[in-house]
Amino acid sequence: MSDTFATDSASKSVRPMPPSKAAITRSAILDAGSVFLETRPFRDLTVGGLMATTEYSRPTFYLYFNDLHGFMETLLDEVKVGIVEGARAWLSNEGDAVGGLRQSLTTLVDVAHQHGPILKAVADAAPGDARLERVWEMFLGSFDEVVSARIAQDQAAGLTPDFEPLPVARALNRMDAGMLIQAFGSGEKAPKDVVLSAIMRVWLSTLYPFDAAASIEQIGR
Repeated sequence: MSDTFATDSASKSVRPMPPSKAAITRSAILDAGSVFLETRPFRDLTVGGLMATTEYSRPTFYLYFNDLHGFMETLLDEVKVGIVEGARAWLSNEGDAVGGLRQSLTTLVDVAHQHGPILKAVADAAPGDARLERVWEMFLGSFDEVVSARIAQDQAAGLTPDFEPLPVARALNRMDAGMLIQAFGSGEKAPKDVVLSAIMRVWLSTLYPFDAAASIEQIGR
């Protein structure tokens, strides 16, 4: 029997096994970090202070993370996974382009609304921290490549005007990052629907201007 699944002999169905103790511990530490970053910057984060907010000892941290930078990178990776999963249909060119983009950006806003403090913590610390600067640029850059590829596909299909895809992808992604951090990074969060509407208008007008008016009218429906 695998570690991940168990088979119910009566129904022959496969059901997920409960998470392991290690997975629960790791998740609890990551959750504690997320809570910390809601009110304080990365520069104030220490392993001792973080673990004091959990039921685990300081050495437990090092069973799962090499250091605080690795910890922050893990938090950012989990944010990335959520965004990519929601954008999969649009990025892989499945179905309607505008509908796929709407789904992708809706997920982006949902994930940022939940994890905005993590994005803000890394972005704020990056200018004075070479390692976090690399992590942040790699995070943004990973979206630049896939968005650029999708733009090129839409240009080939006649859906998107002819321009150099990569610089525009970079501009759109950094616009998103700046707006999402401002809206959800700290304090009172902006309404998700307002943020989504603004971002959607810019993306639609840039990528699908041939049908932008009709598409924009559907925002929020």
